[in-house]
Amino acid sequence: MKTSVIIVGGGMAGLTCAVELERRGVEYRLLEAGSRLGGRVVTDQVEGFLLDRGFQVLLTGYPEVRRLWAMENLRLRRVRSGAVIRRQGRWLTLPDPLRHPSELLQALRSPVGSLMDKIRVALLALSSLGRNADNSFVGTSQTTLQYLQGCGFSEGMIETFWRPFLAGVFLDWELSTGADMFRFLLPLFAFGRVAVPAGGMQQLPIQLERRLTPGRVALETRVEKLEGTRCWDQSGQLWEGDQLVLALDGSGADHLLGRETEVRWSSSCTTYFAAPRSIGGQGRLHLNADGAQSCIQHFTCMSDFAPEYAPAGQHLISVSSLFGSPSEAELRGQLQEWYGAEVDDWRMLRQVSLPQSLPRLEPGIRPRELKIGAGLWRCGDYTAYPSLNAAVASGRIVAESLGYGEPK
Repeated sequence: MKTSVIIVGGGMAGLTCAVELERRGVEYRLLEAGSRLGGRVVTDQVEGFLLDRGFQVLLTGYPEVRRLWAMENLRLRRVRSGAVIRRQGRWLTLPDPLRHPSELLQALRSPVGSLMDKIRVALLALSSLGRNADNSFVGTSQTTLQYLQGCGFSEGMIETFWRPFLAGVFLDWELSTGADMFRFLLPLFAFGRVAVPAGGMQQLPIQLERRLTPGRVALETRVEKLEGTRCWDQSGQLWEGDQLVLALDGSGADHLLGRETEVRWSSSCTTYFAAPRSIGGQGRLHLNADGAQSCIQHFTCMSDFAPEYAPAGQHLISVSSLFGSPSEAELRGQLQEWYGAEVDDWRMLRQVSLPQSLPRLEPGIRPRELKIGAGLWRCGDYTAYPSLNAAVASGRIVAESLGYGEPK
C-alpha cells in the first residue's frame, strides 16, 4: 500500500503529525498497534468514575497545547494551587499567594521554608518570565537538585517542598533530572494553570482524531519490520511511503531501527479509590515529604476540582507511588495512619503500574535529530524532553519539515 507519508505510532506525537499533514492536504497512513489513538494519554471509565492511565495533568501554559487545542472545547477543570505537605508526622499547608493574594499572610507564616526561601521562590519565578523551550534546553550539566542548591534554598525548603513536589513531576525522587527541565517548567507552574479536561485526559487525543480523514488510520496494525521508508505489519502487509515517520516511544523506535536503545525510563504506579467524602485540602495536591520511606508519594481528591471524574455523591482519590507497586494493604495501612477509620469506607477501583511512564532527561542531554535517514524521521518526547508539549512539538516539526508546504 503506497502513500506519501507513513506514520508508525498513534501516540500524541504521531497524532499531531497526522493533523498537520491533514492541514496541508497530504496523503498519509497512520499505523497504530493498539485499538485506539493517544498513546500514554488514556482515560478508562470504571463504575462511572474517570480514571486517567496514571496521574496526568495538563499545563495550560504549554505553547503547543494552546496552539493546537481550543481551551474552551476541553472544558478544563483547574487544580487548586498550593500544596498540603506531610512532613515528620505533621500536615503543613503551603498556599500560593501568586494565585490567591488573600493567602499571602498565611503563606508567609507557613512553616514550609524560611522567609528567605519564599523570597527566593518569588524572585526565581519572576526571573523565569519569558523563558521557553528554545532558551531553556541548552544542555546544562547540573541536576535539578544542584540547581536548587545553587539558588540558595535551604535544606529544609528542598526536603519539605521542592523534592516531594518535583519528584511527582519528574518521577525522580533524587532530583537527578537535568536542571533544564526545571527551568522550562518553572514559569508554567508559576504563572500558568494545572488542569484536567472535564471528560478526562483522553479528550486531548479524541479531539485531534476528529480532525483526521476517515480511512487513513489503521488500528491494531503493529509494524514488525522496517526497511527505509517501507514497513511490514504483523500480517505481512507491506506499507510504503515516500517518507516514513517513526512516532513510537524511544525504545520501540530503536528496536525497529535495529539499535540498542539509549532511552531510560521512569516508572510510576497510580491507585484509585472511591470514597464517600473528600479528604480535604480544597482540591490541593497532597505531598509526602517522607516519600522515600513510604509507599505513597502524593495523592489528591480529583473530584474536588473535577466533579465529572466521580458519580454524584462520591469522590475519586488518586494515590501515586514511585517505588514499585504497593499492595492495597500497604496503601491502606499508610492512609489509615494519616486519616484513621475514615479510610475504611474507601473502595479500591483500580491500580495502574506504568514501567515506562516518562523518558528520563539526564543532565547535559541535548535534543536528538528528528531526521535519521533518507526519507526517514522520528518524533516523540524522548527526542527532546519528557512532556506532552515536547511530544506534540516534535510531531508538528516533523510534519513541517517533510517539504509539503504551508497549511491550506
